[in-house]
Amino acid sequence: MIIRKSMARKNFNSSPVLKNMRMFFNHYIIKNVLILILAAGFVFCGTLIMLRHYTRHGEALSVPDVKGLTLVEAGKLLQAQNMRWQLSDSVYVNSVSPGAVVSQNPEPGSKVKQKRNIFLIVNALAPEKVKMPDVVGLSLRQAKSMLESQGLSIGQTSYVPDIARDYVLKQLYRNQEIRKGTEIVKGSEIELVLGDGLSDEKIPVPHLLGNTLFEARETLTKYYLNFGVIIHDQTVKTSADSLNAFIYRQKPAAGDDAMLQLGSSVDVWMTVDETKKPDIIQEESE
Repeated sequence: MIIRKSMARKNFNSSPVLKNMRMFFNHYIIKNVLILILAAGFVFCGTLIMLRHYTRHGEALSVPDVKGLTLVEAGKLLQAQNMRWQLSDSVYVNSVSPGAVVSQNPEPGSKVKQKRNIFLIVNALAPEKVKMPDVVGLSLRQAKSMLESQGLSIGQTSYVPDIARDYVLKQLYRNQEIRKGTEIVKGSEIELVLGDGLSDEKIPVPHLLGNTLFEARETLTKYYLNFGVIIHDQTVKTSADSLNAFIYRQKPAAGDDAMLQLGSSVDVWMTVDETKKPDIIQEESE
């Protein structure tokens, strides 16, 4: 019996198939490949386990609403929820208390993982100011682009007869003309007066002699006319002179038969020389 078993084992061990398998697995290249496959498998399984543990798969937190809270209050609430926070920007909003959170990302109620960064935008303590650009003479499209680059926007627009259609004739803030370089709250709306092309309607040329530039501008505005060339004589040397100077000549001159199309321009000559006033009186009497 023992002899039969030993013979059967000897026959099995001497099987060609078994010999080939042993030779195959004993080959050093095959051994290395198998070791690499096993190692890769262990690494892959370990990575999955670690990622599952790190990301806490299936667990999510609801983002609390921190809008209206101070930065300190919002930070404490988020930290209590095992979340992080980061200040991303500041703006100025009249309806929100200074220093309070204006907006957050992600929004309240969003589902996030623990340690997630919540980005906050707070209301500035004081409104940010920018310098007003000069958009007079630009097209509406150019003016819009320049204003937006400064953080401003176009408010109400109005049109008056003028040869320069859709070009800015005046820039206003709260119904008052605003000069280039004036500091203004960022986000403000700028009102624009635009040209609407020349009208076929005609209007008598207004009498401007003796008026200061400010007085003449008000008159021309009522008549839907514009200044053309403004010429100062040699007596106008300082800014004070410019304010006190009066018109001693205009073209076209005022008269019963003098008519202009709406939107047309009037050229004026300015002086502070009082001796030129008799000429004005003479022209008025004529």
